[in-house]
Amino acid sequence: MNKHAQLLTITLAGVLAACSSTELPELPASDVPETWAFNATAEQAWPATDWWSAFENPELSETIEQVQLTNLDLQINQRNLRSAQIALEEAGFDLLPTPVIELGSSPSYRDSRIDGESLRSTSNSPISLGASASYNNILSKPASYEQAVANYDSDVARAADVALNTLATTASSYFQLLLTRDKITSTQQNVTNAQAIYEIAQARVDAGVAIPIEALQQQIALERERLNLQSFEQDDLAIRSALALLTGQSVQDFALSGQSLDEVAVPTITPGLPSELLNRRPDLVQAEAGLRSTRASVDLVKTALFPQISLNASSSATSSSLSELLSSPDSVLTVNASLVQLLLDNGQRGRDIEQAQLTLENSLDSYRSTVISAFNEVDVLLNNLQLLAAQTDVALQNLESAEESFRIAQTRYEEGVADFQTVLTSQNTLFDTRNSYLDRKQAQLNATVALFQALGGGWQMPQ
Repeated sequence: MNKHAQLLTITLAGVLAACSSTELPELPASDVPETWAFNATAEQAWPATDWWSAFENPELSETIEQVQLTNLDLQINQRNLRSAQIALEEAGFDLLPTPVIELGSSPSYRDSRIDGESLRSTSNSPISLGASASYNNILSKPASYEQAVANYDSDVARAADVALNTLATTASSYFQLLLTRDKITSTQQNVTNAQAIYEIAQARVDAGVAIPIEALQQQIALERERLNLQSFEQDDLAIRSALALLTGQSVQDFALSGQSLDEVAVPTITPGLPSELLNRRPDLVQAEAGLRSTRASVDLVKTALFPQISLNASSSATSSSLSELLSSPDSVLTVNASLVQLLLDNGQRGRDIEQAQLTLENSLDSYRSTVISAFNEVDVLLNNLQLLAAQTDVALQNLESAEESFRIAQTRYEEGVADFQTVLTSQNTLFDTRNSYLDRKQAQLNATVALFQALGGGWQMPQ
C-alpha cells in the first residue's frame, strides 16, 4: 500500500470514529405516568383495530368499512404513503456506490479520392462496453439514511393519524345523524302534545271558561315546534350529505336506516399501561420520528468538520465485434479516491452545529409537550366518561319524571282542575328534558369515540 492510500485509510478510520451518532435525547421519567388517574384498577386492555364494533351497531360498522374502502382522502393518503416508501428505497440505494454500465457503438466511414477516383475507403464500427461506480460524500450517508428512515416513520404515523381521524369523524357524524332523528321523533311528539293542548285550550275558550290568550299562547308553542321539526329534517339531510362524502358518494345515492341513539351501545374502555401509549398513538410516534430526524440533521452538520471523501472507479473495453469484445477486448481500468478538507470558514461550521443542537433541544421540548398533552387528554376523557355516564342516568330519570308530570298536568287541565300556566310549564319542561337526555347520550358516545382516538384506535407502529 503506498503512502497516499495509507493516509486515506487512516484518515477515514479516524473520521468514522469521530462521526459517531449524536445521542437521542430521552423523555424525563416524570413525563410518563405509571398509571392512569382514573379507572386505574380496571382490567387493562387496548382498543381493537376495529374499535367501532364495540358500539354493537351493524350499520355503523358497515359505514366505517365502506369509508375505509372508498373514502377519497384515504386513497390519497395511501398513494402518499407509497410515495414515501419509494423515497425510503431510494435512500437505501444511496448507501451503496452508484453503478453505471453502458454498451455502445460508434460507426465511422472514411473515403480518400484523387481526381475523382477512389483510392481507399474504410468503414469501422467499434463496439465499446463501459462500467463505472462512484461513491461520494461517504461520511454523510449513514446520517442521511437515518434521517430518511425517521421521515418515513413519520409519514407512516401521519397516514395512520389521518385514517384514525377520518374514521372517528365518521362515527361521530353517524351519532349526530341518530341524534337528529331522535330529535325529529321527539319534536313530532312535541307537536302532537302541543296540538292536543291547543285543542283543549281552544275548546275551553269556545265554552267561555278560559280567556283567548291561553289558546293564542299554545298556538305559538305549537308553531315553534313545527318550525323545529323542519329544522331537524334539514339537519338530517346535511349530515347524510357529510356521511355520503366520507364514503365517496352522492347524497342522492346514500341512505341509512338507523333511527335512534338507543340502537348504539356505550362500550367500556379500559386502557393499558400508559407507557405503551408512546408506540400506539400515531401523533406521538410522528413526534418521536421528528426528534430522530432532527438528531440525524445534527450528525449531518457535524460531517462538515471532516474531509469529504469520494471513491470513483471506471472500466472500459472496446473491440471491433461483439464476440471479440467478450473474448479479447482492449480494456482500461481507472480507480481514484479524493479527500477534500475545508480549512477555514470563519467559524461557520461551528455555528451550524450550535444551531442544529438548539433545534434538537427544541424538538425534544416539542415532543415532550405532545406526550404530556396526550397523557393528560386520556385522563380527562376517562374522567369525562364517568361524569357523562352519571349525567345520562340522571337525565333519563328526569325524562321519565317530566313525562309523568306532563301527563298529570294535561289530565288536570282537561278536567278544569289545573290552570293553563301549569300545563304550559310542564310541557316546556318535558320538551327541554327530552333534548337534554338526547344531548347527554350523544355526548357520552362522542367522548367514547374521542377516547378510542386518544388511545390510538388499536394502531401500532409496523415493525
